[in-house]
Amino acid sequence: MKLWTLLAPFVILSAASAQEKIESAFGKKLGDAFDVKKAVGKGALTDGTPMFQFAPEKPFRSLKKYFVLVTPTTNKIYCIWAIGGAANTEAGKKEQAVIMALLEKKYGAPVKPDLSDNLYDLKKIIQGERMVMTKVTGITDVTLELRYWDFALKEVAEKERIAIEAAKAGGDGL
Repeated sequence: MKLWTLLAPFVILSAASAQEKIESAFGKKLGDAFDVKKAVGKGALTDGTPMFQFAPEKPFRSLKKYFVLVTPTTNKIYCIWAIGGAANTEAGKKEQAVIMALLEKKYGAPVKPDLSDNLYDLKKIIQGERMVMTKVTGITDVTLELRYWDFALKEVAEKERIAIEAAKAGGDGL
């Protein structure tokens, strides 16, 4: 019994360290530069943030469109985003459960959902400044999303965007 008590922390640490770091998906790596000229399509978020579509190395069965969000000046990937449809909400939730089981095995346990997570069927795994999350939205047009985020690079993207806009706007008249 005493030996187990002494070894338990090491076993737990070994199991925890066996988890992979959240770094990449579908052949794209967070933090790598993305050549926007090689995008196979382009979209935008509602705030105008550009999304660059790419063809994944290994697509996942239910996810049909793949995008990256990049920092405006250095083009470093701060989000990898995959989107697919589902026949209905229940089918979307079932597929989300499959994806989360795979992600949990790879990256570790998801964080406990808060009220807004439950409201939007959001499931997430967080490792420091990085997160992978799934989300099911819609009632008749159901969408399943998988997103990998680097929050430190997202902050860089916002600083670069502000610098670009400030240069365009100039300071005359302020």
